[in-house]
Amino acid sequence: MLRYRITLAIVVVALSAIAWSLPRMRRDLIKDMVTWDAPASEPAPLPAGGGTGLAPVPRTRVVLIDGLTEDVAAALPSWSALCKRGVTLKVDVGFPTISLPVEVALWTGLTQQQTGIMFRDRRPLVPALTNSIPAQVPRSIAVAEYYGWIVRSLGFAQTEPAADPTNVAKDANAERWKTEWEARALAAVTSDAPLAFVHILRVDSAGHKHGTDARYARVATEADTILGKLVAADPSARWFALSDHGHVAAGGHGGEEVHVRQVQSCIAGPGITAGTVGALVHVVDVARAIADSTGVKLDPQSRGRPYRAALATPLERDQAVPPMPLGSGAAAIFVLVAGFAAVTWGVRKWWLAPWWFVAGCASLFVFRGEPTLSMRMIYAPEGRDMWLTWLPAVALAVAASVIGLRRTTIARVVVAQMALPLAAAAALITVCGAWPAVFGEHVAPVVPRYTAWLSPILLMVAHGAAAVALAGLATLVRPRSDRSSRPEPPRSEPAAAS
Repeated sequence: MLRYRITLAIVVVALSAIAWSLPRMRRDLIKDMVTWDAPASEPAPLPAGGGTGLAPVPRTRVVLIDGLTEDVAAALPSWSALCKRGVTLKVDVGFPTISLPVEVALWTGLTQQQTGIMFRDRRPLVPALTNSIPAQVPRSIAVAEYYGWIVRSLGFAQTEPAADPTNVAKDANAERWKTEWEARALAAVTSDAPLAFVHILRVDSAGHKHGTDARYARVATEADTILGKLVAADPSARWFALSDHGHVAAGGHGGEEVHVRQVQSCIAGPGITAGTVGALVHVVDVARAIADSTGVKLDPQSRGRPYRAALATPLERDQAVPPMPLGSGAAAIFVLVAGFAAVTWGVRKWWLAPWWFVAGCASLFVFRGEPTLSMRMIYAPEGRDMWLTWLPAVALAVAASVIGLRRTTIARVVVAQMALPLAAAAALITVCGAWPAVFGEHVAPVVPRYTAWLSPILLMVAHGAAAVALAGLATLVRPRSDRSSRPEPPRSEPAAAS
């Protein structure tokens, strides 16, 4: 009995350590996701096709309304009027759907996978890009409504607003800039600069605050009015009206959802046939069109196709989502199979299977939807919106473990309850390429679908480990009143005094 209790105490300590360490690992991985870059890799393959590119023009003007969804864009009057003057496109911005990575793709023609730039929350590129379109165009100008660190990363010859001298991620004189920026944007598009870029950010801010509700639509109308003024100031230029991503209904972006990834864009002006409706193209195809319009070359590694080729050979619905690397996918499957094999050994009764884990995943999916990088709950440090959905399921782990410890060995109970959840977590870390980050490397483990699941699964496994540890602790300290007391040996009567 003493040996059993010592073994159980060791198991309780080990499970408690897992329960303590996995939430910390999760927070560290989230920080890595939003901070660092990833190793460069192959992009999603685009369809080939032949066709001519756009001819260069003296003035190219690009307006990007950050965070503008396709359906809202289609209802805006100035936007729609510009589209009717030229071609209306649906543009897949690739993955992840984060502003800086998408805009780097727009201005270099290299996808997020090729550049390795995945998120970089408030971390400008220092130095700025040198292989971008604006870096090759003399006197190129970029004006941002705010968050100027994005345009300052892209290689423009002149950028506004300027950076704060003490923090390159902040804008200098931010309050004054609010009253000046529209006039500066108008001056940029009416200048003789061959390339001018205006970045409107208020729609994205509204999406984050309110979701895609009526307030979001109202702010989008404000941005559309600004677009109309800019176009009217130089109607003979070639205009690109773009968005870099949409928003989920609750507000947020970053994931691979189609309505977040695919947005409406317009190109109008010299050389563009009015009323053209194009099919789905990639953001690097738009980069090629801007490069041709300004008479410069993209990086040789760019997959951007000439204008006519992109129109003639549209993408399939999810073709811009990068596939899972074969090696990491195979390794992840091997880990999962090992987990299932271990569970098969541990489970001797159906009720000892890790039903809590199955129920936890199902409840998360039912009540919160499939996890994606567009959901705020994925990034929340405490993850409360997630764990409230599966907390009742964790009680199953406690109950099964308590009963199991009374009927079978400690090893079988622990393996039955934890082998599959731990294998699932390890498989996700593998397929996301997150093991280097786990061991301290500065790398972003960002891949479609699986990175988003990594956040709740790590937290769920931690709670399961705590539940099994709690059951073990209860077994160690439970009262022994259910067992009969050992009878005392009979005592002989004392001999009578002689």
